[in-house]
This record gives sequence, structure tokens and C-alpha cells, in this order.
Amino acid sequence: MLQKNEPVIIKRRKRGKRNHGHGGAWKVAFADFTLAMMALFMVLWIMQIADQKERTMIVQYLRGDMNPSGPINPFELSQSSSMIDFETNASLAPPIIPSQPTFRGGESEGQEEGTLIPGQFDTQAQLTALARELDRVVQSSSMADNIAVTIVPQGIRILIHDNVNQFMFTRGSAKMQPYFEDLLLSLGPILKRITNSMVITGHTDSTPYAGDLFTNWELSSERALLARRMLERGGVKRNQVIQVTGMADQIPYITNDTAAAANRRIEALILTSSAEQLLRGMIGSSEHAVPKGITINEVKQQATTNSLN
Repeated sequence: MLQKNEPVIIKRRKRGKRNHGHGGAWKVAFADFTLAMMALFMVLWIMQIADQKERTMIVQYLRGDMNPSGPINPFELSQSSSMIDFETNASLAPPIIPSQPTFRGGESEGQEEGTLIPGQFDTQAQLTALARELDRVVQSSSMADNIAVTIVPQGIRILIHDNVNQFMFTRGSAKMQPYFEDLLLSLGPILKRITNSMVITGHTDSTPYAGDLFTNWELSSERALLARRMLERGGVKRNQVIQVTGMADQIPYITNDTAAAANRRIEALILTSSAEQLLRGMIGSSEHAVPKGITINEVKQQATTNSLN
């Protein structure tokens, strides 16, 4: 059977132009790159304006050493306060620093519980943070109205005094009241985290003590020593208190009424490094230089030289 050759038909179609675009994926990659560069410049800027101590604080903050709940996510801003103050001088501004350096009876506002980094507290910001933590404990005690936490040139002064309704000790004795004991024990956990030295001073009012062998000098000294012992029981290190003094009624707190109850007080002074150095130099430590005084032998030698001339 013969096959019929059928013609081959080839159809040619015009091809459309291909779309050579890559979509929007490049935009996402570029946004990631921009964000990474912004983060890099932010880190470089922070490293430039922060000193070594502030850098250490930032690292500890991110590791969670300053937060009981653990490490901090720097990109989670919903529950964290800013570590950098952008509106002032671009300095490190820890959220535990209050605006007022003096605390008495709840005058500080907006305070929140913070965690102190152990070490020496010397700068104004460090002392303010420490004063805030101390005041937090004070306000939770039953003696808040009897206590003043104040930043002074030498450091921080914790002044605890009597009033007409509350006494630290039984009148005329060194027997400590339970609520005063609880207060000192509660201050210990904070004070043991610092390396600052402390001075404790006891004071009485001007009412003379009955008897000749035991006077206001002995009474103020015993009360100061008992306060030191209670602070150590609360956690204060033994070598942290470098001086305990009884001053009787020589420096009244209420000068126009030396018999006032507020003159019966215990003062704890947390010293800065410079104040400690000055104190140690005054009591004769050779390791802390102070301006040299004139000895009696030098006076005699000078007198002999003048007489010969």
C-alpha cells in the first residue's frame, strides 16, 4: 500500500520578552544590612563615650548580673529602662539612680528596687545609687521617721535618732530595742556588698547620767559598739568598720535643745576613698600620706637655733 507524503507544517510564534526583574528579595537583604550597620555604629559610639567602669557595668547588665531574672535581651524594650540618657550629656544613666541625693521619710519619689554592683562607691552617681538602696530598706522598717540617709562630702551618713515615741535603746542603758536590732540586721546585706570603710558614732542628750563611774561617755560608746556588733551580724565585714566612737553630748543634733530626744542617736558614716585616706592619715598610718606636722623636738631645735643667732 502506498503511503502518501503529507506536508510538514511548521508554525512560528513570536516569543514574549522575559521579565529579568528579581522581585523584592533584595530590599529585605538591604534592610538587614542597614540594621546591622546601625547596630555597629551604636556600639562604637557607646564604647567611645563610656569609660572602663561604665563598660564593665554594661557587660554585667547584659549578662544578667544586675537583674535577678537573668540575662537581658538588648532588643526587648517593653520591660527595660534605658541605660543611656540621650537628652543630656550622653553619659551612662543606670535606672537605679534617683534625682535627689538626700532621703528622709519617703521624700524620694519613683524609686524602684535595684541591685548594686559590689565594689567601692566613690562617685556621685554611685553614692546616689547606694543611698537609694539604703533608703529602700529604711522605708520598709518601722523606724522610717527616725532615720535620715544623706549624701555628704565624706560619703553617706545614716543618722538614726530617738523621738518621743520610739527609742533605739532602753533609757539610760545599752539594751537595744528589737525593732532597732531588726533595722541594723536588714542594712547588713547591702553594706556587705560595698568595700567602703565605715565609722560609727554614738551620741547622747545632755541629761547627766546618774553616777560617777558610768557617764554619757561610756553610754554613748557602748551603744556605738553594740550597733557595730549588730551590723556585723547582719553581714558587714569585720574590717569594714575602722572606727567606733562615743561622743556623749558634745555634738547635739538639736542645738537649741540639748536635752531633746533626737540628740540620742547613732550615726554610721560610709566613707569614700579620699575620706578614708584622710582619716587613716590623721590617726598616724604611714601608708596614707597627709601634710607633715611639726614635732615637739623640731620646735625645740628651732628655738635653740633662734637663740644662737
